Amino acid sequence: MSEKINTFLEEIKRMVDTEIESALVNNEPLIDGLYKSAAYSAGGGKRVRAVFTNLVGNMFGIKKEAMHKTACAVELIHAASLIMDDLPYMDDSQLRRGKPSNHVVFGQDVALCASIALLSKAVDLVLMDEKIDLETRNKISQILTQSYGFEGLAAGQFVDLKLKRKNIDFNIVEFINAKKTAALFTAAGKAGALIGKASTEQIKAIEDFSENIGFAFQIVDDILDVVGETNVVGKDLEHDKMNFVMLVGKEEAEKQAKEYTEKALRALDIFGDKANELKALSDFLIKRVS
Repeated sequence: MSEKINTFLEEIKRMVDTEIESALVNNEPLIDGLYKSAAYSAGGGKRVRAVFTNLVGNMFGIKKEAMHKTACAVELIHAASLIMDDLPYMDDSQLRRGKPSNHVVFGQDVALCASIALLSKAVDLVLMDEKIDLETRNKISQILTQSYGFEGLAAGQFVDLKLKRKNIDFNIVEFINAKKTAALFTAAGKAGALIGKASTEQIKAIEDFSENIGFAFQIVDDILDVVGETNVVGKDLEHDKMNFVMLVGKEEAEKQAKEYTEKALRALDIFGDKANELKALSDFLIKRVS
């Protein structure tokens, strides 16, 4: 199954890369630099969130073509968040995805403009997608915008930046992870369920699954940040930042990641064998530290 997941990851990555390239075609010479900055950060990455959207949609018999733009939108939001996350007055990271961060190449001012433009383009892609009915487009647009606002990325980043390390406890780290990571995972999964016309019960199951996998994914990332090497994780190590591993230790963090994954998998029980590929993806993600 892991080979099948790898193949699917590569297939979705190619699809998203092509869609993003098409979405970021510029016809205005005056803002060529803005497009270059946006494309610089929108390219690359594993496209895990796009795969989430597609695998969830697949469970409901939806073809990949009907999810192209939504999957692309999710990745554009993720790219925008990385640009902002790396800025000197945020996490001050010089490296992202194995290359210099956006602001290092284009400057802080352009990087910020590019991140805002990517967020706008993400919503635009969904709203203009005629392969999805208007009501569903509106619902997806709403959950995507919520994933990076007061209920998502912005809230998590605010707490991450402003709370003193000595005041941080388990609940606060979980809040940060819920907003900065799990919120977009949840939006990605729910978008696939909405396109698939899932029932209320099924959508709730997908939300529970996605949120818990988002938690597990972030903990694994934290482990890699602490024990990994820059050339492996593809970004600057954040030894001076509080994260889950620094709070509870590597062994407990691995235990928590496993528990979150198990909770996620239990949420998929209502789908039976139809969820096998999602379960395989979960296993693939959690074993990045093995």
